[in-house]
Amino acid sequence: MRQNAIFQLLVLVFIFMISFVLEIMPWPAGFQGLRPAWIALVLIYWALALPDKMSVGTAFIAGIIWDVILGSILGIHALVLSIAIYFVAKYHLILRNLSLWLQSLLVMAYIALIRLVIFFVEFVLHSADFNVQELLGAVISGVLWPWIFLLMRQIRRGLHLR
Repeated sequence: MRQNAIFQLLVLVFIFMISFVLEIMPWPAGFQGLRPAWIALVLIYWALALPDKMSVGTAFIAGIIWDVILGSILGIHALVLSIAIYFVAKYHLILRNLSLWLQSLLVMAYIALIRLVIFFVEFVLHSADFNVQELLGAVISGVLWPWIFLLMRQIRRGLHLR
């Protein structure tokens, strides 16, 4: 039983490592804002699938790691992701029963809100400029949501992650 728990933890760590790699993967200079929010997508899925195990604490740790990787002000992503994932985990029973396309629209709005809050904090702290492509990146994240959801569900069911 203990080996199964360690295996599940290693699988989840590996999935998050892949999402971090996808998050920092270089894109052409003019298309940086179009990057999907891979970490947020993975966190949202796991908060929906396993809200008792993957919730606010996981989002906070992922946010801190994301801040360290990006070199941004420590705690911005951690705070925003923690608050966002709190609401996903709190209403997971309602959100799980929505169709994938309705979930996709909610994910678009959620990621747009996450990016706007991060921009607002960076604007207040050091006058950051707003890139409209960030909102298009939220749309791309929403379009990718059904496939991310189905892929993660296949992994979760195939490996019996509970």
